Amino acid sequence: MLDKFEWKKWILPLVLGLGLWLLTPIRPTAINIQAWHLFAIFIATIVACITKPLPMMATTIIAIVIATLTGIFKMEEVTAGFGNSTAWMVAMCMFMAAGFIKSGLGKRIAYFFVKTFGKRTLGLAYALSMVETVLAIGIPSNNARVNGIMYPIIDNLSKEMGSDPKKGTQADMGSYLVFNEYEVNIVTSTMFLTGLAGNMVALGIAKTQNIEISWMQWFLAAIVPGIISLLVIPFVLYKIYPPKIKETPNAHAWADNKLKELGKMTLAEKIMAVVFILAVALWLIGPKFGIDATLVSFIAVALLLICGVINVKDILGQSFAWNILTWLSIIMLMSQKLMQLGFFPWFSKTLGSMLNGMNWVWVLVILYLAYFYLHYLFPSVSTQISALYAGFLSIAIGAGVPPIMAALMLALDGSLYLSTTSYSAGPAALLSSTGYVSNKDWWRLSAIIGIILNIIWLGGGLLWTKVIGMW
Repeated sequence: MLDKFEWKKWILPLVLGLGLWLLTPIRPTAINIQAWHLFAIFIATIVACITKPLPMMATTIIAIVIATLTGIFKMEEVTAGFGNSTAWMVAMCMFMAAGFIKSGLGKRIAYFFVKTFGKRTLGLAYALSMVETVLAIGIPSNNARVNGIMYPIIDNLSKEMGSDPKKGTQADMGSYLVFNEYEVNIVTSTMFLTGLAGNMVALGIAKTQNIEISWMQWFLAAIVPGIISLLVIPFVLYKIYPPKIKETPNAHAWADNKLKELGKMTLAEKIMAVVFILAVALWLIGPKFGIDATLVSFIAVALLLICGVINVKDILGQSFAWNILTWLSIIMLMSQKLMQLGFFPWFSKTLGSMLNGMNWVWVLVILYLAYFYLHYLFPSVSTQISALYAGFLSIAIGAGVPPIMAALMLALDGSLYLSTTSYSAGPAALLSSTGYVSNKDWWRLSAIIGIILNIIWLGGGLLWTKVIGMW
């Protein structure tokens, strides 16, 4: 049986792609024919990733086939493109994340923090925020953290405390904890390069424009705004979206019982913990010894396989990892080729000149805010990054923004902009449909917290990066 052909979703990508291709004779003289043709294919691909007549993996495969048949790429270039280190790092981190969930270590960490700090609802929110922070270092999927670990725990805990959407008591505690989890998940996704696959996608695209940012550089830039956000958000939400239940003395006993059910730490959990600590240490100091972040992720996965924490079946079952490995490799290959053919340097110089004379800080502020609020139009992180990041980065550099600051601030923005809609990413779609938070409250609270995040990360982030000498 054939899959349904979504012909309407093909119209816009084909019209734009063919339209640009046919405009080849009147293209800007600074761009050669090959660069213009690849630009047409690239735009059609990005638009198809938005309209989604097929999944992104299928769309990008079709695009690279067309680009190869038209002589833009040689087959050797295409196959070599699947050796992209950034794409493999994303995949390896996804495989490592499977170890967290399979071993049960993620749940144990969560129960421990709830038991230790969960005497009051506000304290419980901070405890769950700490769990999110720990997990984000090694789990680059916000979906995996929310869907696989955090939400089930919050849901069970809320119902244990009598806060249940089915009983109309969601506002007692669950509404606050669920929305706090979502916003904290955004912060932890931003704090670490490995906190969200989109972070690595952005820096992979930046690398095609000859800008490299290490795990440690990202961490140093994000740590202060991140900590401030983790302190501010639970408190602000506690004031503007207060739970009815303020004291949670039963949470300690509940978490203690859950830990007893888990029993003593298994060998798999102990190995997972050791490998996780080793990976973090190597991400921090590895570059000094010639060990880059991608190699660290390979080492971690190899150790987990050797010790039996995960197996080949677990790796093959990570469909998202294989999917992103494919489409990200192709997107980055096309971006790199556009750079080599001179398209992005021309684009940067041409559009950047329109902002000529404006202080680069204000250019960055304008681009950052535009990039943030454009996410209201996008239903996923990766789609917007693939569609806009390279262009925004080129404009920023052309207008005089220091390349590392342009790449870093826009990349950080690529997780922060999730504080917008109930369809901004997978966790939003899940949590907004649980009955704990109404759609009206979701949009209202997201807008408020979004402003706070922009103040902390844009205003405070620029000041902090100045202090540490990044510009």
